[in-house]
Amino acid sequence: MKPVSKNAVRSAQEAVDAERCSRSAHHFIFGDHCGKFLVTKDEHDLETPKKPFPDKPYLRSVLDCLLVSGHIMKPEDAIYAKEVGHSLLWLQAIYSSGVLFTEKSRQVMATWLTCAYILWRAKYKEHQLMLVQSKREDDAANLVFNKEPQVGRISFMESNLPRHLRSIVFPTGGAFGQLYFPNGSHIWAIPEGGDIIRSNTSSVVFSDEAAFQPQFGSSYTAALPTIKGGGQYVAVSSAEPGEFMELVKAA
Repeated sequence: MKPVSKNAVRSAQEAVDAERCSRSAHHFIFGDHCGKFLVTKDEHDLETPKKPFPDKPYLRSVLDCLLVSGHIMKPEDAIYAKEVGHSLLWLQAIYSSGVLFTEKSRQVMATWLTCAYILWRAKYKEHQLMLVQSKREDDAANLVFNKEPQVGRISFMESNLPRHLRSIVFPTGGAFGQLYFPNGSHIWAIPEGGDIIRSNTSSVVFSDEAAFQPQFGSSYTAALPTIKGGGQYVAVSSAEPGEFMELVKAA
């Protein structure tokens, strides 16, 4: 019997990795006991600025909530969210509404995790339009792609994946505030307000630091047709009086 070559073993393992990542956002983002694939950058850490996501229950629960509100995971399957205390009734509510608002304190990685979710969804679901919104277009571009793949957070994650898991070839796969995937998916950084949202049929709208966007209400209102059509609206922010906090309290 001819021995199996190391290259054949490696190719088989890479195929398994790719399949498992495509099937599970948890596997793509957090990896398993055999290793981790996705890394992000921590500008506050002088020694190890490039690091994988910590495998913590609260981050797993947030990812469950993103998957449930995005209609990718059924509420009853959100085991990590239920383990930290989210009720099945609440999970059913975000599943049916397609809306997830998350209050955060600083350094909890909620924005980073949402960026990782958007990357996973763009890579493994075809023809997704993902709008990443911040107060200024430059701020949103710093979450998506800003001239160099090591600058934008999502482009950093993509370009630092193992080679067999990358989808985008830079520089052709990116433009300022834009990432284009071979499967037809598109991540687009946009400024605050409702004009771009109203003019496009998006799969996901992610509003970062929503409480600090004076036009947040216009963004949410403009996204309502998308939400009702099966899309997802995610807003993440630290606390600040305004429309974001009013909607959180009303929920």
